[in-house]
Amino acid sequence: MGDVVGVAVVAAILAVSGVLAISIVSKVRTRASFHAFADAVTGLQVTAPRWSRPVAAASITVETVVLALVVWPGGAPAGLGAAVLLFGAFAVVLARAVRRGSTTGCHCFGPTSAPVAWRHVVRSGFLAVASFGAFLGTFALPTVALASLDPSQILLSIFAAGMVVTALVWLDDLTWLLRGAAHPR
Repeated sequence: MGDVVGVAVVAAILAVSGVLAISIVSKVRTRASFHAFADAVTGLQVTAPRWSRPVAAASITVETVVLALVVWPGGAPAGLGAAVLLFGAFAVVLARAVRRGSTTGCHCFGPTSAPVAWRHVVRSGFLAVASFGAFLGTFALPTVALASLDPSQILLSIFAAGMVVTALVWLDDLTWLLRGAAHPR
């Protein structure tokens, strides 16, 4: 049972890390990416337009700190606890925007024309729950780490995390493909 939990905990840590890394890079890769994210902060009514850039920068900074904690040896419990709060906050902001009928895109992973939808709220909620599960797992198995797994478990963890990250990052494209929803790009 410990082996399965260890693989699940490591896979969740890798998935949370991967999502955060892609989110950060997609928002800062170009000036236009950052400005689009800052505009989305205003469009989602997180803050007044004059505060959109500082709030966007603060959001990216918090994501970066959480990522650093999650991957830092011994920092995973604190990072995962912070990730629960971060993704929970994102879910609340997105849910409020959806309820208001916002036509602003999420911009979670770069510029998009797809308006925020319940699938984005569910994605953030899923990440909060996955972070919480991994947080609990770090206490159940305090020595669990990628290096503590055998090679087949490492491959399984990486594969599982890769599938989760891919599905979450490309959620709008998968929705379009599977349901024929409006394509976001």
